[in-house]
Amino acid sequence: MHLVICIVAAFVVAFSTSVAAQTSETSAPNRELQLFAAELDSLRIAHHIPGLAAAVVRDQTLLWSEGYGMAYLDDNVPVTPDTPFWIASVTKTFLGLLFLQLDADGEISLEDKINDVPEWDDFCEWFSQSGIVFAEDLRCDEAITVRNILNHSVNGKPGTRFLYNPIMFSRLSRYIENAYGHSVRDIEGRQNTLAQLVEKRILAPSGMERTMSSQWQREKSLVFFDMAQGYGIEDGYYIRRRRPDRELAGGAGVVSTVEDLARYDIAFDTGVLASGSVMEKLFTPALSPDGTVLPYAFGWYVQQYNGERLVWHSGWDEEAGFSALYLKVPDHDITLILLANGEGLRWGNPLDGAEVEKSVFARAFLDRFGIGMTDNK
Repeated sequence: MHLVICIVAAFVVAFSTSVAAQTSETSAPNRELQLFAAELDSLRIAHHIPGLAAAVVRDQTLLWSEGYGMAYLDDNVPVTPDTPFWIASVTKTFLGLLFLQLDADGEISLEDKINDVPEWDDFCEWFSQSGIVFAEDLRCDEAITVRNILNHSVNGKPGTRFLYNPIMFSRLSRYIENAYGHSVRDIEGRQNTLAQLVEKRILAPSGMERTMSSQWQREKSLVFFDMAQGYGIEDGYYIRRRRPDRELAGGAGVVSTVEDLARYDIAFDTGVLASGSVMEKLFTPALSPDGTVLPYAFGWYVQQYNGERLVWHSGWDEEAGFSALYLKVPDHDITLILLANGEGLRWGNPLDGAEVEKSVFARAFLDRFGIGMTDNK
């Protein structure tokens, strides 16, 4: 039976705990950060988020991290920077890096065709006729490459336009099984090959001990048991959502903490995870054949905001009750990471564009740290 908790009561508890919010060893070093920390809690309450974890990385150093509210409402378990969350589509950032690593090492090719993976024909016939918005103008007879999927340039003539397509992204786990000589069914009920590669090539080198590449990762079972509960809202009450799927399909699957994601951020910014040429590709947006710059690179949105380059990804899982935001401002060497066990970080980014400035959480961060302040709207 779903746990039902009145939002008003939950906010009283959550607000009282936020006064003593859990912080990392580095407390807020300046007034701007202190004000931003307080603003985050106000935004959390306004957007009906039971629990929120936040971190800021600057100059490849964890500047600040904090937890607000509750990871479990029924047991009054507070969120800390060490609380694991389902990060939903922020998982795609791991896949973008992994596939560039594998391509650079000659283990796979970004030009391989997803059409050649077993069970493609049956899947594409179903998907193209499903009426799902992500299937718009999907052409099963067109050659679709791994690069197209990583760039979200699948729909229509592949490689020509951007349309966010998480369902196609999730076919990458089957591609990896096939590329490594396994059955595509090996993605299910186990720590599949894709998850093993993420652990070996990204999580372990980054020192991410509180991150699971899938929930089948037995050696990190404490992360699974410590993971926050996701919540939705129905008729003015918080409702427990179901636990998310345990496999790493591609579009989602990673469980992490804000401090572990900060370690990840520092690792790839300091060259721990890949060569400079690979990292340059990671954040370079795709180009259509006519030279149009698409708003997506390899697992990352890339956009301009008042003359500043923003690199980011959001996460949202309505069924599991989680949302996330990972926002980098490369020219300022600053990163914001937010993880929530409610849907309140979602702002409805268009499927064919990149508009992170429409997020009130992102705007609070950008404005507080003086990024893109020529916009006075």
